[in-house]
Amino acid sequence: MEFGSLLEEIVRHDIITIFRHEHPDCDAVGSQFGLKQWINENWPAKKVYALGYESCSQAEWPASDIVSDDTIRKSLAIVVDTANAARVDDSRFQTAVRVIKIDHHPNREHFGSDEYVYENAAAASEILTRFFRDCTGQKMSLLTAEYLYRGILTDTLCFKTNNTTSHTLAMASFLAGFGIDIPEINRELFDQSLDEFRFAAWVRTHIRMKGSHLAYIVITLEDLKTWNIDAGRARNFITEIGQVREFLVWAVFTQKELDGNLVYDGSLRSKEIAVNEVAEHFNGGGHRNAAGVKNLTGESLNSLIESLCSKIE
Repeated sequence: MEFGSLLEEIVRHDIITIFRHEHPDCDAVGSQFGLKQWINENWPAKKVYALGYESCSQAEWPASDIVSDDTIRKSLAIVVDTANAARVDDSRFQTAVRVIKIDHHPNREHFGSDEYVYENAAAASEILTRFFRDCTGQKMSLLTAEYLYRGILTDTLCFKTNNTTSHTLAMASFLAGFGIDIPEINRELFDQSLDEFRFAAWVRTHIRMKGSHLAYIVITLEDLKTWNIDAGRARNFITEIGQVREFLVWAVFTQKELDGNLVYDGSLRSKEIAVNEVAEHFNGGGHRNAAGVKNLTGESLNSLIESLCSKIE
């Protein structure tokens, strides 16, 4: 991986704003807060802000910062783990003095002054780990390592996806060398409360099948209310569907109200099939085996299911 003038740009700017995608997962916030922490550790005089309106419901993360429009205009903006500008969870990044993109998704849309996009990386956190490792003279803390390890672990589904490479494992091993508590991080990310365990059982018993190899569930607003769970957390239960040998593609959709209409956000997963290629046609995107969609009507949700089916056949 080549990082060109990335370190020079970080050193040169006194104000740095860090952005990530909407509906953030652990890689989005892990790479974001990992980068913020690393910069703060090495250049404590710099003003560094992690921005975004939504939160990640898996594990505990710091709160996003709140800054003025003027602060962003004076800053170097770094966008992590986001393939296209429309998915950045704060459009003000476009007003910054300079914009840098760091990502591992297919580079379908170019934005920013500099792009560090490595599609063979399993996670944005993997890219930043390599960058930090290669920066001689800079220190790195246990906390930074923990943030990045969470991102790698979750984006590889515990090192089970087919984009897990020897480099991915090497970067995870490098992070482990800082003394992170691997069993504790696994428990934090994947252990369930009793209510969550019961919800997981409900998810398993309410899946719908399309053919023999596609499974999905639609969780309504009423269902969310009944189970007292927010939509983002509910979609994380997509892992409950992915352990079935016959399922090649699986998805979770959650209902919400938007401008007086009922629409759906969704998480898509696969073993081999490029679900991101389908997601891009339905207000979404992602990488080959994990993607997201948003604001689907009932009709477009059905069209999405049909498109996924056609990928399997």
